[in-house]
Amino acid sequence: MPDQPDWKAQFPVRQSDEHDISRRQFAKVACCSALAVGTGWAMRDKILPLPPATEPKLVARVEEVSVGGSRLFRYPTEDHPAILVRLGENEFAAYSQACTHLMCPVHYQHEKKQFYCPCHEGFFSAQDGRVLAGPPPRALPRYPVEVRDGQIWVVAAVKTAASQQTQTPV
Repeated sequence: MPDQPDWKAQFPVRQSDEHDISRRQFAKVACCSALAVGTGWAMRDKILPLPPATEPKLVARVEEVSVGGSRLFRYPTEDHPAILVRLGENEFAAYSQACTHLMCPVHYQHEKKQFYCPCHEGFFSAQDGRVLAGPPPRALPRYPVEVRDGQIWVVAAVKTAASQQTQTPV
């Protein structure tokens, strides 16, 4: 073809084919995207950690929560729902109300002494927050509770350097 410029012979790509993508290119983009999303999801607790609580919070008076009853409150910030339950006459426990699977709110079932997540059938122990059944990957975050002069307080957890375990301040 003598009428054709030299560059057309060296680069025979039509403009209409310019934006076509091969299976290999598509697979690379799809795999890299899935890897990026999976890494972000797996690291969400490191990227967006729960803010540390620094101040104690008054939740209720002892007589306001009956045995087997619960009280909703916000802790450690106003954006984080939490739940206080009265397990026995002198036994209280406070947990984050957000399920550790997909952040759906959990509900307390006193007759079974457990929390129930209705979104994906997750169950947690009311005694210690551990996962009993379902898809949640870890236990509910627990907050230390103190009873002072007939009032129920949720207090900030303190980590000791020697044990690296969460303890309530004395």
